[in-house]
Amino acid sequence: MPRIRRSVYVFFNRYDAPFLAPGDLVRGATEVRRAPKLLAISVLRGAELEISEHDFALLGSVPSDRWVELEELAAEDKPRLRELAELGLVISAEEDPLLVELLRRDEQLTSGRWNVYAALFHSLTKWRDVDFRRALGPELEELPVQPAEAVAGLVELHGPPPPHFHVADGALSELELPLVGRTGGLFAALNKRRTARAFDREGTMALDELATVLYEVFGCRGYAPLGPGLAALKKTSPSGGSLHPIEAYVLVRNVTDVDAGIYHYRADRHALELLEPLAPGDAEELAAQFACGQTYFAGAGALFILTARFARSFWKYRKHRRAYGVLLMDAGHLSQTLYLVCAELGLGAFVTAAINGANIEERLGLDPFVEGALAVCGCGRPASAASQLEPEFLPYVPRETLI
Repeated sequence: MPRIRRSVYVFFNRYDAPFLAPGDLVRGATEVRRAPKLLAISVLRGAELEISEHDFALLGSVPSDRWVELEELAAEDKPRLRELAELGLVISAEEDPLLVELLRRDEQLTSGRWNVYAALFHSLTKWRDVDFRRALGPELEELPVQPAEAVAGLVELHGPPPPHFHVADGALSELELPLVGRTGGLFAALNKRRTARAFDREGTMALDELATVLYEVFGCRGYAPLGPGLAALKKTSPSGGSLHPIEAYVLVRNVTDVDAGIYHYRADRHALELLEPLAPGDAEELAAQFACGQTYFAGAGALFILTARFARSFWKYRKHRRAYGVLLMDAGHLSQTLYLVCAELGLGAFVTAAINGANIEERLGLDPFVEGALAVCGCGRPASAASQLEPEFLPYVPRETLI
């Protein structure tokens, strides 16, 4: 008989769900009733599952720190325990492909030093097959440009947003700082930094431009030996523990002398590894799929898929509650460096966290608890015509401008 144990990577949520009974409608009653619901959240499956009170008690009877023989448990519970194992709530040693895979994921999370809350966040916030165009009709190839209407709708639905600027409660005094205006170099790039949502689809990026962006953003600039086989790396963006666990996969659409396709950037050799060749049109459609149908980003010359090699960080920060948050910060640092480099080169740049992470990981052949997608950024020739998705910003002067 197979052995079983309860997975540690399971959470429970009990709440009162509103419902309107058909009998109430017949009687003309409009009062909404509430019924208790119990959800089991499986990190291994990345899913919320409604369970019964009996299921909850049954799961509590199965230990998580040791295996038990299934034959030791009540016969009437065995079929349900098998179903709970398929849902990723119970781990089984049975030689079934699905159960073997769930066991592998459970062991991988444990050996990979994942914090249980980080694993919950990573697994349950991952999107699959989201396409913003789908809700607007299959005939649309582009998302419609309706920013003014969209903002008005949000205000009507939720009221005005919180104030633009925050004033601290209980401040004892205020010291006005000198208005120092720096120009040139980094300060000019900071002033030019903006998100591009309109790219010249026919405008080709030069190979030198792609090489510059990759090296200046993701390349290794130095190292400090720490011991045999160990070194701290220096790059242009900070990273928690100087571990630099973020990898860049390049989706090339329109770059001179580089065939369209999916590549991996090897920072140690400053080289591109071809993973999958693509036709330019297929590369653009894949970019739109990765970015949840945001077709304005799909016109970039090159997109960079930022993934995290979790063990690289968790090797040092083992099961640490803040470790996953630091990975997100690392990706944010890199995206800002990308903006500044592109501003200096005259390229448009963007970053988005609205991505189909599950689809990306499957297409790249990644094991999602070993290496997972966090964000997508990219760059290319900006469109010459103005776009309603790219507002013109007016100058703001502290202590003078009112908005």
